[in-house]
Amino acid sequence: IYKRLQAKHSDLQEGGQFLVEGHYIAADDAAAGNLYNNASWRPVEISGGGSSWEMSLSGQTQREDPAIRAWKYYDSSVQLTDHYLQQDGLVIVGVRTTSNGDGTWDYEYAIQNHCSERAIRTFVVPISPGSTVTNIDFHDVDYHSGEPFDGTDWASTVTSDSIQWSTATYEVNPDANALRWGTLYNFSFTC
Repeated sequence: IYKRLQAKHSDLQEGGQFLVEGHYIAADDAAAGNLYNNASWRPVEISGGGSSWEMSLSGQTQREDPAIRAWKYYDSSVQLTDHYLQQDGLVIVGVRTTSNGDGTWDYEYAIQNHCSERAIRTFVVPISPGSTVTNIDFHDVDYHSGEPFDGTDWASTVTSDSIQWSTATYEVNPDANALRWGTLYNFSFTC
């Protein structure tokens, strides 16, 4: 499985909708200024159990569209915002809020670094002063096959007016678990 797609058995056992994304880089395409049309996604079916699983393609490939957009495709309550960073590429932020019916809400964020070379090391969500924050979670990728990046989960901090997740600065650790291009991380909490 060296340099191949890897998934945790526990994630597969939970079920759900699974997608794969291809992100293609071509020098002539980049030279023509086509930075934002080089990812495509497609649904996949997962079957099996224990330590024996299989994946098969299903549905149609959604060309020139990063996989984070599938979240809104399958759930119309999701809001997606494109952030074009000056001279540095595209970062897409998705959010879904769900009322728990008891005055609290679940907040789920997905951030995809589509093509920002600088990467992302901090994510901050403002909250109302005096809010109670629980169920803080973070989900990233597991690096493998000789990747040099530190897979340490981002630490979360709750202040009187925000919740923040972050990893080490580049100066402290050039291989810190920053959100690099072509990668998506999830952040969630209840408030």
